Amino acid sequence: MLARRYYELARQKGTYTRKKGLDREQNLALLLKHIQENAATGSPREELFQVLPALPESLVRSLLQTLKRRGEAHPVGTTRASLWFPGSAPK
Repeated sequence: MLARRYYELARQKGTYTRKKGLDREQNLALLLKHIQENAATGSPREELFQVLPALPESLVRSLLQTLKRRGEAHPVGTTRASLWFPGSAPK
């Protein structure tokens, strides 16, 4: 990817932003928003991979673990069929 300054000079700032993609916090925010919008039924992990299709599944799993550590989301179940809900896990 070329430097941001190049895209500025070429008057293509939007292209730079698109190629750069979202940062980690923005990806976390998108996942959390999806989980919150589906709080009543839960969000299957496969559905969460669809939220960020450009990212490898391993990175999406890492983002989900970050949300879990922060207490912003939690899974119910331990297999691929687990559902994600907002908030920390009930004790």
